[in-house]
Amino acid sequence: MKNLCLSAAILIALASAPAAFANDDAGDGTARSKVKPARLVSFDGERQFLQTSSRLRVWREEVGYTLSVDQAGTPITCELTERFRMNYVNDKLCEVLLKHHTFEPARDASGAAIESTYAGRLNYLEMREKE
Repeated sequence: MKNLCLSAAILIALASAPAAFANDDAGDGTARSKVKPARLVSFDGERQFLQTSSRLRVWREEVGYTLSVDQAGTPITCELTERFRMNYVNDKLCEVLLKHHTFEPARDASGAAIESTYAGRLNYLEMREKE
């Protein structure tokens, strides 16, 4: 009987979970939903990224990254999603990413510029096809 009550309680909790999470929607009128994230204006470093990758002998299909963007829209830090074993490789690829991205800064609910992050991926095959 104890197990039956416990199972029923778990089922009720699981059934009501989607309703609880539905209230946590980004469009719920909270200040969080009014934040405008940093918008990528341009990335003009595909050729430099390919050249640096070739020089460093990077062999991957894609490279994912996250950039921190300051209030002026300038990328200030870089983190590769799947880091390479050698920090030198990570640093050199991040140098290219930081230098060649241009952003429109993120805005809070009042329209003031704020710091934010931007996540992206570069696919080597797509970049090579453009050349």
